[in-house]
Amino acid sequence: MGDRLILLGTAGGAETAVRPTGPTSAAYGISSALIVGGRIYLVDVGQGSSRQLTLLDPLGAGHRRVMHDLAAIFLTHLHSDHTMDLVNFAVCSYLQGWPDGSLPVYGPWPRLIEAADYPKAQLEPGSTRKVPGTTAMVDSLISAFAADSADRALSGRKATLDSRMHGVDIAPPSSDVPLRSSDELDPWVVHEDDRVRVTTTLVDHGNMAPALAYRFDCDSGAVVFSGDTAPSANLVRLATGADILVHEVIDPEFGRREFGEPPYPDQQRILIEGIYAKHTLATEVGAIAQQAGVRKLVLSHYAPGYLPAEYWRGLVSGFQGEVHAGQDLDSFDLHAA
Repeated sequence: MGDRLILLGTAGGAETAVRPTGPTSAAYGISSALIVGGRIYLVDVGQGSSRQLTLLDPLGAGHRRVMHDLAAIFLTHLHSDHTMDLVNFAVCSYLQGWPDGSLPVYGPWPRLIEAADYPKAQLEPGSTRKVPGTTAMVDSLISAFAADSADRALSGRKATLDSRMHGVDIAPPSSDVPLRSSDELDPWVVHEDDRVRVTTTLVDHGNMAPALAYRFDCDSGAVVFSGDTAPSANLVRLATGADILVHEVIDPEFGRREFGEPPYPDQQRILIEGIYAKHTLATEVGAIAQQAGVRKLVLSHYAPGYLPAEYWRGLVSGFQGEVHAGQDLDSFDLHAA
């Protein structure tokens, strides 16, 4: 089994996405696994991703060892639909193998919310609120499960959870980088080992900032994950010449499907406009892939998550390369990208 990309889950949003084919046909939360040199690199860990990885067992390690070859987890941002299964990866580690040492979880750094960021929230003018980053989130998770961790560790003479996983706040390239950078930003390195080199850049996911995209370069190719974003010049720069671009998409009819026919009450209209403003229409993504010069475009993080693949594929135009409407557990060989 060679290097490959696997889509563990393709649904956007924190709800369970049930497809029209029936209640047993559900798209799992957004998560991708990149297998390189016998190690597993995860990008986002949405709802059900730990179960998907266990059922798939991509390295044939067996149920009790399936997580042993995890190399790192990368979070594009801290919305719950991208982080929800982190707790399952942490807790299941006691029973399903775990890497030697502490697993790094990379993700956004802390930020300050200002009242001006959310004008409709009627916050006190000039007020600020600190929002934790990845390190604080992982520390909180470890603390929340301290009783479980202590009992399992002491009963089985294993290491406690705080020595098995740690958060890494990705540092911006300089202190003056705006959180919602609309200017072209040079990608910077966040992780490098003997198998992969991982670079990142800021993308535009509205007020959920910082939001990151990742590029993985290895001997067998380059794979880029957009994360959640509106069309982004930074992403195009990061993805230039990549073999595979995994890009989020939103349905142009999302508003009607989820909220009915317009006109909408003001509060609902503002919500819908805000959702569109921080995602990429499926009709726009082909031009983005063409501009970046990637070889293969893989659609994922569908909003809504229950529409069939052929519908999404039919919305894409303007790209001369190969287009895949990704589905849960789809696999793409890197050497054949």
